[in-house]
Amino acid sequence: MYNSRRSYYRAVRILSVAISLVLVLVLLTPKVSLADSVTSTVSVGVQPEGVAFDPTNGYVYVANSFSGTVSVIDGSTNTVVTAVTVGTGPDSIAFDSTNGYLYVANYGSGTVSVIKGSTNTVVTDVTVGTNPEGVAFDPTNGYVYVANFGSGTVSVIKGSTNTVVTNVTVGVYPIKIAFDPTNGYLYVANEGSGTVSVIDGSTNTVVTAVTVGTNPEGVAFDPTNGYVYVANKGSGTVSVIKGSTNTVVTNVTVGSEPYAVTFDSANGDVYVTNSYSRSVSVISGSTNTVVATVAVGIGPDGAAFDPTNGYLYVANYSSDTVSVITPTSSTSTSSTTSTTSTTSSTSSTTSTTSTTSQTTGTSLTSSSKSGSSSGIPEFPTQLAFTLLVTVVIVMSYVFTRRGLRTDKQAPV
Repeated sequence: MYNSRRSYYRAVRILSVAISLVLVLVLLTPKVSLADSVTSTVSVGVQPEGVAFDPTNGYVYVANSFSGTVSVIDGSTNTVVTAVTVGTGPDSIAFDSTNGYLYVANYGSGTVSVIKGSTNTVVTDVTVGTNPEGVAFDPTNGYVYVANFGSGTVSVIKGSTNTVVTNVTVGVYPIKIAFDPTNGYLYVANEGSGTVSVIDGSTNTVVTAVTVGTNPEGVAFDPTNGYVYVANKGSGTVSVIKGSTNTVVTNVTVGSEPYAVTFDSANGDVYVTNSYSRSVSVISGSTNTVVATVAVGIGPDGAAFDPTNGYLYVANYSSDTVSVITPTSSTSTSSTTSTTSTTSSTSSTTSTTSTTSQTTGTSLTSSSKSGSSSGIPEFPTQLAFTLLVTVVIVMSYVFTRRGLRTDKQAPV
């Protein structure tokens, strides 16, 4: 009997040591940390499209195409504080840092509504071409550029007078615009031509046209690498244009029907909304590869980054919402782990009531960014975990030694 008991206690000891080893391996395993994820969802108007950030007041502006309004979101609370009535079919928005105005392209009105950021009221409406869509501001000359989808032109508005000074002929169905401050050029995506017209801001003339993918839509500039990113809706790709040569250096495959592009100055990533996939592809600016995919609402459209709070705002056209994404930092490790963050604020104003709802954000594809940390996230937990492992080992040793001693002294 003594030998059988001895074998039993030996087995217990081996099992305890094995469990302890497993716990140690868990402790040392690289942590699966939070990837780019949706942390809250803000209800806005009907069919939101363009999004822009105003750094002077910390507000995010969302153009609601069907409502004919612009929802104003307070970035500090992620709640709608007011809704500004503009023209018919507002599409894109751009902020003019020299005068503090926001310019809203009204697709159905053929106008651009100018909103004063300090009061959130429309101060004037500027008549432009047919079906204006994209808007961009050039701080070097103080001009606002408006892509007229139906006219095949770009209207140039002088910010100091809010009047059109010229119209530049570009490709077929110009839709979105981005400004490159390193060369002073404006890049206009021509959906019908499959090209990007490059306008010299100093002369307001087209200097070249770059062939990209099918049905180019959104455009954004990355100041960290000097590249211009163009979302090709028909190709499911993003063309990367080198600003210094105006040539395509690569094409990045993203989700289905990519629409808008925006740059996150905090982590150097480029975010692409995929309207059919209901997702946002995250492209690393350093490698030009997709490092993560974030699930959002239905029909994601425009997007903008708020550097004051580190959030990315994505307008969901068919959900009538804005997804608020918390991007991962450039040095963190991300994965498919999802998280939930509750924003409980509810804002009610004279013109609109907005509820910020709790949302679970899911990263569909893990990021390959560098950096690691332990499987147990914080030091106090690590210490407790280590003590637990030590206790298991000590208790198993004491238990088996005491058992063996008792069995040896007991009569057979």
